[in-house]
Amino acid sequence: MKYAIISDIHGNAPALLSVLEDARNEKVDGYIFAGDYYADFPYPNEVVDTMRNLDNSFIVSGNKEGYLVELKEIDQTDWVHNQFNSLYWNYKKLRKENLLYLQQLQDKAVIEINDGTIKILLLHDITNLIKDSNLNLLSSSKYAEKMERKPFNDKEFAEYIEEILHTDETIMNEVHNIDADIIVFGHSHVQWHTTINNKILINSGSCGLPLDYKCTAAYTIVDIIDSKITIEERRVAYDIDRLVKEIKSSELYECAKGWCDIIIGELNTGRDDITFFFHHAWEVARELQNTAWPFDNDIWAEAVRSWFEESKTKFSTLP
Repeated sequence: MKYAIISDIHGNAPALLSVLEDARNEKVDGYIFAGDYYADFPYPNEVVDTMRNLDNSFIVSGNKEGYLVELKEIDQTDWVHNQFNSLYWNYKKLRKENLLYLQQLQDKAVIEINDGTIKILLLHDITNLIKDSNLNLLSSSKYAEKMERKPFNDKEFAEYIEEILHTDETIMNEVHNIDADIIVFGHSHVQWHTTINNKILINSGSCGLPLDYKCTAAYTIVDIIDSKITIEERRVAYDIDRLVKEIKSSELYECAKGWCDIIIGELNTGRDDITFFFHHAWEVARELQNTAWPFDNDIWAEAVRSWFEESKTKFSTLP
């Protein structure tokens, strides 16, 4: 069986459709989705409709889907924080059946292949499973810091992953105790895979918003023939210029312009800006002596303004 592993679409329907076309050309038998299907692009229903119409698919929730559950419990008259305008817009834009579908997704799944001889554990964020470990060093912000200090290639990053994971006893022990042959996840928007204690870890990267300094949509194919497992990381080009034009002409852009402009920057560079923007926003809040969370709207507006209009060092090391 050959599966396409897709994660972190974030509402980017053009990227998803391009990945699915590539996967069909590769003759995959099914699809594995690892969370975060909406939020940053103006196509939430298109993404969910596409996923729901796929045969032989396995789908779990991500942190973005968790926000939909949280928003359900908050009266919409209290949806007043501009930093969440993208989430508010998506919640309201999702058709009722698609909203309910995303809210009811489970956060984990076990997929049994070959009559249960191969088990795949599927979840969104592996750091929720393995806590207090060096896995946090493989985040998109750490990737950016490392790249800005000294640029590296894919081979060097793979070697870095091996060093980080295989020297951490917590990771080694926790992976050993997981009842699965393959562990699939996403969340970091950085594509990689490795083997620990004869178990394969696969981060398929981000289909909709990759943050590993590549702008092409990421997904991974796992091919299981009897007991042989083959992993192939794939990248798919699509029309980002057209996507940016569509974002700027969308309702989402009208209500969450600052957020969308940061996302557009990430689309064009493949680099994490959001993490560093929030670091900047907290600096603004401290300077203005207003550190309420969520940010007051005047703090948010000033953070967005100064992020784009002032010369900021966006890649200083996070505290």
